[in-house]
Amino acid sequence: MSNNDITEIDLPPKIQPQDGGSQLHYPFEPRPLKVRRVPIRHGWYWLIEGFTLWIRSPAFLSFLAFSCIFGILVALVTPYIGELLGPVLYPGLMLGVFNGCRAIDRRRKLSPGLLFTGFRRHAYDLLLAGFCNYIVITAVLLGSRLIDGGIIWQALMYAEIPDMVVLASPSFRYSLIITSILLTLWGVIYLFVPQLIGWWRLSVPKALLFSLKGCLVNWLPFLAYAFCFSFFVCMLVALVINFLQLTIEGLGVLVCTVFLLIIIPTLFASFYVAARDIFGLPRRRKHKRRPSDPEQAEQKKHRARAA
Repeated sequence: MSNNDITEIDLPPKIQPQDGGSQLHYPFEPRPLKVRRVPIRHGWYWLIEGFTLWIRSPAFLSFLAFSCIFGILVALVTPYIGELLGPVLYPGLMLGVFNGCRAIDRRRKLSPGLLFTGFRRHAYDLLLAGFCNYIVITAVLLGSRLIDGGIIWQALMYAEIPDMVVLASPSFRYSLIITSILLTLWGVIYLFVPQLIGWWRLSVPKALLFSLKGCLVNWLPFLAYAFCFSFFVCMLVALVINFLQLTIEGLGVLVCTVFLLIIIPTLFASFYVAARDIFGLPRRRKHKRRPSDPEQAEQKKHRARAA
């Protein structure tokens, strides 16, 4: 691997308390964060490994994934503040899902409380990242109003579906293409932000920068990932469901439901595998035993000699 394949950043130093007390330690060892360039075949590997994580604990991972989705949907439908609350809570809930994937990967104790672990230690940075997410999405949707007169804005914000005449208009098609491209680019920049904040303690600007760097350096694996997911998963399963729907009435709907129950947790787990593959995971700090007091050591020796 060449020097151009790795980008490093020094993690923040240990925090010194203001009251002059002892030095606070992070639970992870401070070491450089590296952006690795992985082979193109890893795009398919991410999906396989994500499915493997789901196989290890299907009930728990499905619970985390659908609880995250349900929490975001409930936040979105909250009156007056739902448009802001949903994007703001997204990074923290996603970090909880990724922490659950990490617990499954390392065979640690599983608990439903892992869904909220992101808000316990990194609430400020995650909420700030969520607010940035809201600002960017809102700006893109407001910009689309300059092209289509607010069709996409009304459809996404107020669930107002336009008629077919409006959908066939050139202005709507141009607006849909530009909005999709901008939101896709933002999704690429934002993909690894929760993990970088929660696992590597990066600030929001640095997390955005390194998330973009990780995706650009590994654009070939992500292209293979998108191709494998869209072709082998979406198209193949859609053909099977349509075939079953034609042969046995109602069976296609049942298969589609089972498929969604599997593919959504697998998709979340594949994002965890990609982050682990590109950035790695911080090592746990090994806690050293504190040296005993010399006087206590002498007393133990005298007791041992007396015995």
